[in-house]
Amino acid sequence: MSAVNRPPPGSSEYTVVALDIDGTICGPDFSVSADTRDAIAAAVSAGATVVLATGRMRRSALSYALDCGTNGPVICYQGALTVAADGVGVIRHERLRPEEVAASLAMMRAHSAHINLYLDDEIYIEASDDWAEAYAGRMQAQLNKVDSLDALIESGPTVVMGVNGPDATAELAGSLRARLGNAAAVTHSLPRFCEVTGPNAQKRHALRHLAAHAGFAAGEVIAIGNGPGDAGMIGWAGLGVAIEGSDHEVLAAADEIIAGPEDNGVATLLRRLVREGRLGG
Repeated sequence: MSAVNRPPPGSSEYTVVALDIDGTICGPDFSVSADTRDAIAAAVSAGATVVLATGRMRRSALSYALDCGTNGPVICYQGALTVAADGVGVIRHERLRPEEVAASLAMMRAHSAHINLYLDDEIYIEASDDWAEAYAGRMQAQLNKVDSLDALIESGPTVVMGVNGPDATAELAGSLRARLGNAAAVTHSLPRFCEVTGPNAQKRHALRHLAAHAGFAAGEVIAIGNGPGDAGMIGWAGLGVAIEGSDHEVLAAADEIIAGPEDNGVATLLRRLVREGRLGG
């Protein structure tokens, strides 16, 4: 981008971009296009802070941050953990209480769900299969098999996730919400995933905390996503953006709807805002 098109320091309408990963900047092949990476680089060059906000575990989220060249903190585990841009410093970590861990495990077993328990950026399971092995490979993590996840109830896990078919997962999510109430957050982020986190672990809470920590306002933030876990941050941000075909809650919360990752919707939006002088430092 030429110097002529860059806005004067402090003049931009938006200074922070919060990006979901799956279904937002990457599609079914789990890769981010060169066009999207270039647009993120243009936003960073203009002075914006680009934050990833994802349900992925820390090590996987950080690999995307490195690949995309983002320069801000990374929000992972649906908002339960925020780490500094270097991937080391922990800014915020919301863990689950033992009572909610025990209740989640019991209900997931009753619904015949495969269960992943995330503790200190490790995955713990009771049984493995081809799906679990493939998932761990995508997350760049190993599976730690234990006789019973009950042994980890008191350890303060970050997330307990049940995996099943879409209908069974939707039923599980509803049952967990009814059982746990305000004591935990239940996110049905993908059709087969049902994640239970601490009650203040949503992405919107993580962004709000980060705003107070770093000194920016909600009105300066662009939040972009597609899943139910993104609706809160999209509604909170100054500019909330949904990917077309998103969950209905996300579409209802959004100010703008853009194309999906296959059509480089995020790249088109970021370039336009930088060109208009609305995104930068």
